[in-house]
Amino acid sequence: MALPAHPEAAYEALKLTDTLALIEREQGVAEREREGALQALAAARADDPDHVPVREQLYAASLDAIARLARSRLSPYFTRVDFVPVGGAPETHYIGRTGVLDTRTLEAAVIDWRAPVANLYYSGQLGAVSYEAPDGRVEGELRLKRQLTVKDGRLETIFDTDLVSRDQFLQSVLGAMASDRLKEIVTTIQAEQNYVIRYPLGSSLIVQGVAGSGKTTIALHRIAYLLYAFDRQIRPEQMLILAPNPLFLSFISGVLPDLGVERVKQGTFLQLMRDWLGRKMPRVDARDRTEHMAGLPADEYERLCGIYQFKGSLELFKRLEAWLADYEASFARGAIDSGPVRLYDEAELRQFLLVDEKPFPMERRLMEFKKPLTARAKAAARRLAQWMEAECDKRLERMIVAERDPAALAARRAQLVSSRDARIREVRDRVAPFVRDRLKGMPSLEPVECYRLFLESLLPEADGSAARAAARHTLGRLEAGRPLEPEDVAPVALIAHRLTVTERGAFRHVVADEAQDFSALEFMLLTRYAPMASLTVVGDLMQGVQSFRGLNDWAVLKEQVFGGRAALHRLLTSYRSTVEIMEVAFKVAARHPAPGQQGARPVLRHGEPVQFERFETDARQAHLIAEIARAWKAEGCGSIAVVARGAGGLPGLLKRLPPELNARLLDVEASDYEPGVLLCSAGAAKGFEFDGVILADAGALAFGDDPPSAKLLYVALTRALHRLAVLYRKEMSPLLGGKQ
Repeated sequence: MALPAHPEAAYEALKLTDTLALIEREQGVAEREREGALQALAAARADDPDHVPVREQLYAASLDAIARLARSRLSPYFTRVDFVPVGGAPETHYIGRTGVLDTRTLEAAVIDWRAPVANLYYSGQLGAVSYEAPDGRVEGELRLKRQLTVKDGRLETIFDTDLVSRDQFLQSVLGAMASDRLKEIVTTIQAEQNYVIRYPLGSSLIVQGVAGSGKTTIALHRIAYLLYAFDRQIRPEQMLILAPNPLFLSFISGVLPDLGVERVKQGTFLQLMRDWLGRKMPRVDARDRTEHMAGLPADEYERLCGIYQFKGSLELFKRLEAWLADYEASFARGAIDSGPVRLYDEAELRQFLLVDEKPFPMERRLMEFKKPLTARAKAAARRLAQWMEAECDKRLERMIVAERDPAALAARRAQLVSSRDARIREVRDRVAPFVRDRLKGMPSLEPVECYRLFLESLLPEADGSAARAAARHTLGRLEAGRPLEPEDVAPVALIAHRLTVTERGAFRHVVADEAQDFSALEFMLLTRYAPMASLTVVGDLMQGVQSFRGLNDWAVLKEQVFGGRAALHRLLTSYRSTVEIMEVAFKVAARHPAPGQQGARPVLRHGEPVQFERFETDARQAHLIAEIARAWKAEGCGSIAVVARGAGGLPGLLKRLPPELNARLLDVEASDYEPGVLLCSAGAAKGFEFDGVILADAGALAFGDDPPSAKLLYVALTRALHRLAVLYRKEMSPLLGGKQ
């Protein structure tokens, strides 16, 4: 294979050959270590069980080393930096996705991209630079940044970085098709993205990123970085990724393994709640309501929006906390008597349940209360038994005086003692049922029932209040036996957490993607569920297609949920789409901007003009889609999305498309993502990217001039990497410049 056109191509080719030879040698070392670790593990299992956990860890580490070297074998590094520290000798570092150590010299042949010195590549410009090392700041001069493309062990391109060549390299990566792009992010991380990746572990971070700014992949790289930089503080199992749906998790599933990260827990918010609450989890109608809400009349939309926003608000959280305090107090009202014996007066009961055991959930408090209550009930039973014995003795004395017939006296005495013993047994046997019935008579601990009681407490609110409307709406569903809504899960979970025994999440860091679709209450719940965790929250308010129930302002999250102890970082550069595509999308965003929205900028990557096509019939629409899809597939587009505002008409459209396209409906609940020609709604497309996007109908009837329509249309337009076609029925949407 011919070498790249570069003065030092021969040197770099030789360097690559030496590095690959080193990796091959280290693979042999790692394999021998694996065999030794396996033998030691087998011996420990046979003769030394106490050391089995250590041997298992050593064996797992040997497998990880083999896997890392295997990944390095095909593409060991992607850049070289030449650096001269102040007062030191010149240094040359090759940086790759995984570090490679020469075990003979104990020197790094390849630097891991997460190492401190790698910041020279990501944030340093040629000239005077510095980076933070474990021993402090290192200052010096960066003399060379050389970007190297190595694929399958072959050197393909070399760029010595100045502004022009760096843009050239970036565009060569961004110009790749969707199947390759996610794996190449590590080679093109920009300074604003590097800030997110290397933000400290112990602090929460909110990332507002425009469409195509790399929010998701950067958040995943942040996980890889934290596990590398804080390996003694956090393990992969203590990481959690929350994503919108199972298909999205499949879409991003290859990123972390490519970075050498396994065993990170991933799921949706509802999946997390089901795992946490178990049988306490209410029935929930989890169907996507984006399309339904967007199609409602304005007054009905506003009514439901007010209900959903209240149910996910911190106002509800405050009211629920106050109600729970009163509800807990109801467990300690009144005294507890066993017959004539007072076991607990109200003051003692309040002291135990509301003061001494306050740090624990009420279910745990009652479990602890059962012990002293049982002890006092038994003591009362003993006192009653002693009284019965004393009374029996008194009656027996009177009986001896009164009864002269020995036989009659013996019979009466036996009858009296038997009656006494039976009554004493009855008193003692009543202790356990008494305690059980007394605890069972306490107020309910069932979370959904408590939620119903809480909602009923809101009914006296004034007509027109959001609280009363939400209470009536939700109580109506409960009374009709209908499943609850997603907004109800967080308050039910908070009740379960406060009143019942639930295990806290052992997570140390949580990444919440598409965070604009979470509610403030859901984030508050996450801070209670995993109190030791910091959060990386990534989203885009302009893509808030579920703004009827999600966040509309990051300030609520930053100030009220995190108490001001979180940073807000903005990613304003879009790397996904061409300039031509983003100019159309920015026009839509400017029509109905999100709160705090700032001007975004696309990377200067040009492509084909956006294609606009008018149609009047369904048949013509299907013909245009098929014609465009065929042409794009011939150009190499492996993933093409046909996006409509809603999913209702997609099955009919699918039937009208020719079979050779192999088109299919995108199912966000599927566990595996497969590219091809996919039909989906704008809401379902959020978070994904495709080589080309065909907007099935951007007509005035499909997308009106209103904020919900603008967000859906913005999402649809910004899914495209390279090609975008906008079809519209009769008259184009006013969001795109059509008549209002």
